[in-house]
Order: sequence, then C-alpha cells, then structure tokens
Amino acid sequence: MVDLNASIWEELDSAGRDVHKWLRRLLAGEEEFREGMEIVAEDISHQLSWYSATSYVLPHLAALCKRLSPENQVFLIAQMGAAVAAESVSPLEENTEAWREFQEGLTGLRPVVVDLIQNHMDTLKAAPEEDRQMFVIGALAFLGDRKHAYNLLDLSGSCWEECPGACTCGWNDECIPLSEETEFLKPVRIAPWDGKSLTDEAVWVSGLFSCLGDDLILPVLPLVYGDGVCPECGKRESYWAWHNRFFQEE
Repeated sequence: MVDLNASIWEELDSAGRDVHKWLRRLLAGEEEFREGMEIVAEDISHQLSWYSATSYVLPHLAALCKRLSPENQVFLIAQMGAAVAAESVSPLEENTEAWREFQEGLTGLRPVVVDLIQNHMDTLKAAPEEDRQMFVIGALAFLGDRKHAYNLLDLSGSCWEECPGACTCGWNDECIPLSEETEFLKPVRIAPWDGKSLTDEAVWVSGLFSCLGDDLILPVLPLVYGDGVCPECGKRESYWAWHNRFFQEE
C-alpha cells in the first residue's frame, strides 16, 4: 500500500486527477461514507475507462472495507466493479508496482465479496435494485473474468436489450437483439446454483442474479454465455469471442 503522501499520487491518472485527495477525506471520515465512496469510484471509473490511480486506490479500500458494516461493504463492491473490470481492456504488466498494488487490493477485497455472497444474502437482498445489480457485476470483476464483467457493463448502454458481435469472416452486427429469439445466438443451459460454490462462473453469476430478484440481466445470461452462429459463414463460437472481436475491429 502506497502512502497517500507519496509523490507518485501527483503522477497518477484519474478522471478528476485528484482521487487521492478524495480518498484521504474518505479514509479520515471527513466525508459521509457513501457520498465519498461515490466520488472516489466515479473518479476512477468514468466512462468505463481504466485509470492508473485505480491500482493504488484498491489496497486502501481493502483496508477500509474490513471496518465497514456488511451494508456498506455491499455498496463499496458495487461502486468499484467498473473500475476493476476496466483493467481487462488495459491489462497491467506483471510484476510492476502498479500490478502489485492492484493484486494487493484484489487479495484484500475478494474475501469480503465471498463472505457477503455466502453469509450475508439477506443484506444483499435488502440493497436497492441498482446496487444489487452492480454488486453482482462487481463480484464478477473481483472473482471471475474481468472482461466478462466489463462486457456486461458495456451492454448496460442498451439496457441489456441488444448486443454487438463480429465473426472472423468479416460479418458483424452492432444491434443483435437480446430480448427475443434470434438465429444469431444459441443459449447455453445454466445449471442451478447451490448458493455457495463460486467455481462455475455462469452458474454462480446467474444464481446470484436470481437470488437477488433480477429480471433485467438474468434473462440474457444464457445468450451471452452461449454461442454465436454467423449468418454468413455458419461458424459457431462463444458469444464472448464475438463481443470482443467487434471492438477489436473498430
């Protein structure tokens, strides 16, 4: 964990270029927790972008999180999911200081996420709808594939009603419907969740959304965890590959 008075904070990038100042106020209790947390999170997740300050903020939030109530822990994870997921589009070079700080933060926060899922379901269910949705996506960013979490956040721009895709043959479509049957997407059957295991990503993410009463993202999961079939060449591959290729080709 890098001290907030270290000179590197002046060099780190965030949307407002002052996240360390807001983080200092948050840690010192000079801001109401949720208001301060929203400011810090927005400063390092604006427009789903990756900011270099994120790596250095995470260990401080991990230390803070241990002192919070389960309700505020849920809020913190929900707020930080986008910032963590954004690392997937700008992967850190291993064994750099930034990478080590990022890993330290993840290591400190992952057990909190697991504990909330496995032991505080009542607290999760009591959270506002948007916080419940963002908590699950945040949990995916912390515990699963960060790119999958980032892609779900990207799909929120259409309220999870349509999605982009691109095949290796050159075919692409930016408006594939997710709210109705289409010949482009073949859903996968997602097994029921036991409420504890976090091994199979599609199972626990779907199960957690189901437990929290989501009716917006839950229906699209069998499609995005399923396959795409190209209407031009007939090639079949995972939808996640389609999604990633669409943006690589832009």
